[in-house]
Amino acid sequence: MAIGFLRIAKISRNKGASACARMAYVMRARIEDPRTGMVHDYTGKGSADMLAAGVAGWNGDAVSLAHAMSTSEKRLDACEGRSVIIAVPHELAVPQAAELVASWCHDINTRHEVACAWVLHAPDPDGDARNIHAHVLVSGRRSDGENLGKKARELDDRKSGPAMIELWRAAWGKRSEEALHAANRFARVDMRSWARRLTADGLPVELIEGDEHLGPARTAIERQGRPTAAGGRNRRRRRHRRMALGLLDERAAAGAEDGRKARTRTSAMEREPQEKSKTAVPNRKGAPGGGGEAAKGRKAVRAVDRVIGGLLDEVARSARGRDDER
Repeated sequence: MAIGFLRIAKISRNKGASACARMAYVMRARIEDPRTGMVHDYTGKGSADMLAAGVAGWNGDAVSLAHAMSTSEKRLDACEGRSVIIAVPHELAVPQAAELVASWCHDINTRHEVACAWVLHAPDPDGDARNIHAHVLVSGRRSDGENLGKKARELDDRKSGPAMIELWRAAWGKRSEEALHAANRFARVDMRSWARRLTADGLPVELIEGDEHLGPARTAIERQGRPTAAGGRNRRRRRHRRMALGLLDERAAAGAEDGRKARTRTSAMEREPQEKSKTAVPNRKGAPGGGGEAAKGRKAVRAVDRVIGGLLDEVARSARGRDDER
């Protein structure tokens, strides 16, 4: 059984998001927002990870669709559309995966008359080689191919909206299975959440707890061997789950935690620059500022300063990581 993943988020202005910024990121492009004049440039990331791209329900390209999504909304707190990220079966070849994403976008366009722009991304070189995924931007208004008109209210409604999203997920699961079967990969794609799977199997929902999303900045820090606060919380959650399942006893868990802390302290000490005194103090016994207890006190203060400096650096890195993620 293949595990399906499809996450949908609103592109809301009151959260600082915009269709132009999101489109520039997923398309590795430079896009100026005609509403604000802000330029979002992600060309520096390169397009080597872009395997395929396309649009559905729109006669122009992805950039023109982003412009239309921006200018069609007047409210300062408007929702310009939706951003979708989908895990694509890694068993499929690139042309098969691209056809799968394009057909799903065509379904969304047919069902709601909205426009979609999609791009297929290759896995990160430092990540899981199976992480082929697609980004899809869906307009919040109906499209006639040239312009965006009325709002697709069924997607915003509190009752019908969640039901529509479930239909999107079901459609992706069905089309993924069909694509896998066509590639002689007979697997069923399960689009249920972990909570629903556990409930169906008669297991407690608390058995599985989702990890905290790290984002690109904190993920890069973790890959460099430097732990982050969020990464530490995820590791502790995983360890507790393994202990609950009997896969890791408490003594081994404590040993692993002590070893991780020791490695962290060693790494922090190696990164600390060696401080040198600006003025040479003669080390004469009994001289002011010389050896004895005064020298020991100065060494202790410098050691405390180094520890506090390391902690402040970690706090700053975590804060910058959260800012970059937002």
